[in-house]
Amino acid sequence: MGSLSAENYAPRFVHKPQLRQEDDGNRLIFECELAGSPQPNVYWFRGDSQISEDDRTYVRVQETPNRTFLVVLELNDVVESDAGLYKVKAKNKFGEVAASINLNFSRDQVDGMAPTFAIKPSIQQTNETTLVFHCSIVADPRPSISWFRNGVKVQDDPKFQVLTKEVNGYTFDCSLFLSDVTVEDAGKYKVTARNDLGESNATISLNFDSDEVPVPKNGVRPTFTGRPVIRQTEDDARIVFECKLVGDPLPEISW
Repeated sequence: MGSLSAENYAPRFVHKPQLRQEDDGNRLIFECELAGSPQPNVYWFRGDSQISEDDRTYVRVQETPNRTFLVVLELNDVVESDAGLYKVKAKNKFGEVAASINLNFSRDQVDGMAPTFAIKPSIQQTNETTLVFHCSIVADPRPSISWFRNGVKVQDDPKFQVLTKEVNGYTFDCSLFLSDVTVEDAGKYKVTARNDLGESNATISLNFDSDEVPVPKNGVRPTFTGRPVIRQTEDDARIVFECKLVGDPLPEISW
């Protein structure tokens, strides 16, 4: 596998957690491989309790030549009471991802896949007044999908419509439709996917104003009064991108 781009992005699993035995079963190794930039913080849990290192437990995160991270939880002097659901969670400022693996001593391990983003959220315009937030998620079993705006869960209503479509047994197209868009709809949108094996989330911001332009003294910062729209000329010969803004003095416009 080639080295990854230096751009910043939320954590994702390159290889989901696996379990192997050493020392005739007296040592168990939980191991997975992650990508994320900046380097994510990694946490291990057994049930709801976070795991800390001690004389039996060892945690390691090692960067690989491909700029991924090998994450290891080593459990020594294993006893039957160590059975349970183990979860690894990786988090940076761009998002987080989690996956679980079940340890028992009587049956095969639980199979499946914690939710992972195959396609990160993006914003598309379907017409002059409607936007769609879209992403694609891989998971098994089917995840529950929740959307949030500025920390508040979005519910189906005339303004918002949530749609999840199963592409195959483990891939899901997830969309949030936003109707009658105005500048008040700006904000931070987050999508969360969760199943029995873990959860993952990603965020995307919807902005209409320009934070890059300094506010002139006794003037008005350039601000969009409506979102850009696309229209066709009457002779169908041209496509016009159009928007409206206020600013004083007259702002410079760049496309």
